[in-house]
Amino acid sequence: MTGVQPAYGVEAWLADLASDVEPLCPARYASDLTEGERRRAAGYRYEGDARLFLRSRLAVRALLADRLGEAPAAVRLARTASGKPYLPDHPGVRVSWSRSEDLLLLGITEDGPLGVDLERLRVIPSAGHVLASVYPAVPPRAHRAGPELFFSAWTLLEAAVKATGRGLAAGAPDVTLTFPAAGRAALLGIAGSGAEPWSARTDLLEGPTAGQGLMASFVSRGCHPGVRLRRWPT
Repeated sequence: MTGVQPAYGVEAWLADLASDVEPLCPARYASDLTEGERRRAAGYRYEGDARLFLRSRLAVRALLADRLGEAPAAVRLARTASGKPYLPDHPGVRVSWSRSEDLLLLGITEDGPLGVDLERLRVIPSAGHVLASVYPAVPPRAHRAGPELFFSAWTLLEAAVKATGRGLAAGAPDVTLTFPAAGRAALLGIAGSGAEPWSARTDLLEGPTAGQGLMASFVSRGCHPGVRLRRWPT
């Protein structure tokens, strides 16, 4: 496929939607976004939410366009019935993205299903109970989870159900996580998804603001050589 030359199992970008760069300027709304995307933004109650949605779509389109060798407006984005995004014109390319306020994580692979998730590290009151609300098999020690353990588990769950396309409510019960005595949670497997194994990783990242911690998770099919993560704009 022209313009697609993957060097890693997963290529990923961390985009700063608050950055003052030309690809995110309002002048791009008419040229790089679809009428449906602009209409969706107009339906937001708050201007700030609409702006973040528009900027996130501009970032997704700019990054995919560069990766695929197309113009941003020419990249066709679609969703399955469960909401999983895909590229109708590039069925061999899998894409997933996640937004946490003004930061966007986007991942691309040709190795099969992919899910990514991004969260800012912060203290969550009653973290164990929050996690148990979607993942009942939380061990007792996880009820005292700090931000690193909680968000490694939460983003792995989100990334896993994005990879399977089942959504959090339907897909979380199929996900098996392990909770070590210290450190981060890890993905053990996903039931009902065939015999081929899943690869997963979590990364602690620093946001654009000093001291701003982020947790990123990647879940993809099979064994891959790793994730190449880049910042955007560079």
